Parts: sequence; structure tokens; C-alpha cells
Amino acid sequence: MPRILMLHGYSQNDIVFRKRTAVLRKDLETLGMELGPEDDLRGWWLANAEKTAQIGYKESVHFLKNAWIEKGPFDGIIGFSQGAALAPLFVTELAFAATTGDMNSYILPKFMILVSGFVSIAVTALADAPIPEGELSANSGVLDLWPEGRVQIPALHVIGQGDAWVVPRESHGLVARFAEATSLVAEHEGGHYIPTNADMRVRFKEYVASQLAGTAPK
Repeated sequence: MPRILMLHGYSQNDIVFRKRTAVLRKDLETLGMELGPEDDLRGWWLANAEKTAQIGYKESVHFLKNAWIEKGPFDGIIGFSQGAALAPLFVTELAFAATTGDMNSYILPKFMILVSGFVSIAVTALADAPIPEGELSANSGVLDLWPEGRVQIPALHVIGQGDAWVVPRESHGLVARFAEATSLVAEHEGGHYIPTNADMRVRFKEYVASQLAGTAPK
């Protein structure tokens, strides 16, 4: 059965996120999808006062790696807000795990859906693997490890034109960190939430179905 890893936003947890994604979950479950994992975390990290470090990031990566091995592999990742910022970082952790000797343990996801995402530049080192000397500058982020600094996993970026928490400019900044050929952007008129209007529900289902089938998304 295909599986999707769900990453909630800051101050949420599994129970809250399940309620707020009930419509999306129902739609994806009609495609035969299984969604997880369960957690009681209230945030994937907490930025320090200077915005230069993410406290708790390493622990969150370890939690997700364990879930990826024990309950996965997962075909895709859906992230909201801080979860959408974490998703490409976590995929980078999996993709560059070769330096820790456990690369064969991880199968990369086929796609990501990132809602109200943003770039976290404060994560400047992998959770477990040392960055080769000279690989990253002090002002660079983990995403710079990808060729040309662009994540190579296909992604659908969902951006709320009225989002006051993660303004569209920030979400478009995350879009710019992905390979253009495999990235799609869907904008809606609403704010900081996962849209459930008829058009977006169809868009979500069609995107997931196309990625699972290996066909070109629309």
C-alpha cells in the first residue's frame, strides 16, 4: 500500500493535524494511501534568539529516520508550514546519508507536497553527517548540498495569497530551491492552511496519482 509521511506545522501534533487535514486524508485514502506517522511533537525545532540555530532539529531528524525505516518507506511527503520547511531538509538528510554508511537504509520519496513552506537557512549542517570542509559557507544551508543548490525531488508547492504567517514571498523562496523541471506551484486565495476547496482537492488527488503512476503531473 502506498504511504505518505505527514509533517505538521509548529505548535501542532498528530492529533491536531489529523483534524485539520481530514478532508485531504479522506481524498488520498480513496487512492489507497496510508498516512502517518503518529507523534506528540509540538514543533520540529525551535529557533534560537539570533535565528542562527534550530534547537531540536537533530532529534526530529532521528525520529523521522526511525519512522522511515520502521513504517516506511514512504512514497511521498506532505508538509505544512514548519513541516513544509522540514521536508526538503529531511529528504536531504536521506539523500546524503552515504557519509554515515547507512545510505542503503533509505529510499527517497517520489514526491513532496509543501503547503505554506519556507527556507530555513539556520540549518547549516546535517544531523548526523559532518559537512566536508569548504562544502558550505557560514551563511549557507543544507539544501546547498544538492546540485546547483536545487532539490531534485518533484514537488507541488501550495501557496496562500492571503497567508500572513508565511507570506507568499517566503514560499516562492522555497520554490526557487527546487529543480524547475520537476516543480509545480498552486496558489489559492486563502491564508495559512491547507486548502480544501473543490479545485484544490482535485489538484491534490491528480498530483499524487500522477506521481505514483510515474506520469507527468499537470
